[in-house]
Amino acid sequence: MNERLAEAAESMKGKVARVLSQWLDGVTVTDFELVAETHLSAGHVEEAIRGIERYLPGYLTPERRILEVGSGFGAFSVFGRAIHNLDITSAEPDPVVRGYAREFAERAGVECSFAECAGENLSFPNGSFDLVFSSNVLEHVKDPAQVLAEGIRVLKPGGYLFFTYPNYCSFWEGHYGMLWIPCMPKPLAKLYVGLFGRNTKYIDSLQLVNVGFTRRIIRPLLDRARLISLGDDLWQERMRTLKFGEWGQTSRLKRALLILHKIPFLLPIGIALGKLMHWYYPIILVMRKEMD
Repeated sequence: MNERLAEAAESMKGKVARVLSQWLDGVTVTDFELVAETHLSAGHVEEAIRGIERYLPGYLTPERRILEVGSGFGAFSVFGRAIHNLDITSAEPDPVVRGYAREFAERAGVECSFAECAGENLSFPNGSFDLVFSSNVLEHVKDPAQVLAEGIRVLKPGGYLFFTYPNYCSFWEGHYGMLWIPCMPKPLAKLYVGLFGRNTKYIDSLQLVNVGFTRRIIRPLLDRARLISLGDDLWQERMRTLKFGEWGQTSRLKRALLILHKIPFLLPIGIALGKLMHWYYPIILVMRKEMD
């Protein structure tokens, strides 16, 4: 990463931390500047790109048009364009966040496009993009099914939808950075986080998405797109190797998983049960739009 990109990310860290402190007050116990570093991290973007390339080897080229649903503070657009020369357009409905994403791009000297629209109503014609990508956004939207339908709509025939998001039928919650009881309904989830002195109102802003919910909302799309993966294979690999980035609060998750590795027979049992019960984390939804 060149010096200007690093300086731009560093210059934005305080502003991003202040926004995150408003969103996540009483939710995370991690220093907000550390969380901001994740949101502005080239390494985090590189891990996301490696994840895409695992499922779509050789697909990410400068000729492909990519739409990111939910730009956040702009890291995927800025680093994806600057480091990989990818043609990325981002959609972001929040005016403050979108403004900071544009400021980050300007400071980095990278020409980026941040559209003012929500995932439920993408302001692009049918068949505009080769890849529609989103990371940790679907749990925050008003209508997850409509977001996915819009993603398929704006894909070119043969293009791919690639969404990653939490699984609330797993044992981990990334916003709170804590172990989770799988498949809790919202009232129970609020009681649970309250026991740890955390902000219970934040639960109301989340869609508690899971594998079963995902299968239900993609069912109407299966006449137009083929399901490729929900991410259980990558989850199994990460469980065995612990090779995943320690972004945000995932260092706590990695420490918890080390317990399974210290008791050898627990690991294969945990993986088998996780696959059977759909406990894997995160969900990585990969779909291919059918050719006309």
